Amino acid sequence: MDDDDLRSFVTALPKAELHVHLEGSIDAALALRLAARHGVRLPGDEGGIEGVRAAYRFADFAAFIRVYLALSRCLQTPEDLCEAVASLALRLRDGGVVHAEVTFTPMTHAARGVPLEVMREGLLAGRAAAAAIGVSIAYVFDIVRGFDDQAAPTLAFALALAERERAAVAGLGLAGPEAPDHPLDAVVPVFERARAAGLAALPHAGEFLGPASVRAAIDRLGATRIGHGVRAIEDAALVRELADRGVVLEVCPSSNVALGVHADLASHPLPALLDAGVAAVLATDDPALFGVELVDEYLRCAAAFGWDRATIERLTRRSLDAAVIDADTRAAWLGPRDGAGGDPN
Repeated sequence: MDDDDLRSFVTALPKAELHVHLEGSIDAALALRLAARHGVRLPGDEGGIEGVRAAYRFADFAAFIRVYLALSRCLQTPEDLCEAVASLALRLRDGGVVHAEVTFTPMTHAARGVPLEVMREGLLAGRAAAAAIGVSIAYVFDIVRGFDDQAAPTLAFALALAERERAAVAGLGLAGPEAPDHPLDAVVPVFERARAAGLAALPHAGEFLGPASVRAAIDRLGATRIGHGVRAIEDAALVRELADRGVVLEVCPSSNVALGVHADLASHPLPALLDAGVAAVLATDDPALFGVELVDEYLRCAAAFGWDRATIERLTRRSLDAAVIDADTRAAWLGPRDGAGGDPN
């Protein structure tokens, strides 16, 4: 099978994108339109669209954060948010994605004066626009590590949106710098309340810190799905526990390489995690910033790890299995179970 045939095969498979940040999905063209609308300066914008694209090819984590925060400042109105979600949905649809769980950090925007109702209206309008083209969207609302005072308001925002449209909210997330001086004590009760309200616990962990971060996400936050989690590979007992408990890792290989978590795909632990029976799915994290759509992620991994078509198909099916969706919707997307629907490990 040549490259074009494999791309067509991967694109045609129904799949879910379970780890994508809205801000990090804004491509350079949309970023420039939004920035012009509000007088926001973007890194590299003196060079027009090519300058912004060049800034997206950041050299280090600090440069990545500068771009990410500039993109955040472009989202100020319901129309901005709707346009960002709709733009993402178009690219998802073109890659065969039928469902996406999109991370958004409401209190970051509230802190710079964006009203909560503006965010709610924009996110729901974007979700409706996505549904109109055949893409289901649910949101993961992130708390930022180290900003403990934002934890309860983030949950309140999520619950208020869920009252409007229950299927619009997948769960509560936790992102930001993993560091020993960002303990989980203040967010543990908030995650307990989220789970009691029926929201999934979907924190980032095990990206920049090691296995202890992953274990804390499971044991203290009640996570059944973890953003990244790749540093779990450093603890064989934890890897066995992840496999035994069916904890899903949202693995974003291109992001991990771009941010220096791993030197290259050849040294990435995803094959070892799969071989150990860990339930991993592929995701993009910040597709515009890392220059990768979900189909690209599958193709890169297939080339690097020697995956065949059956493995790719099983991984796409697992992404739908791991999504926060109702059983009937999942069954409609997955179709009949057969030999291709088993364990990809």
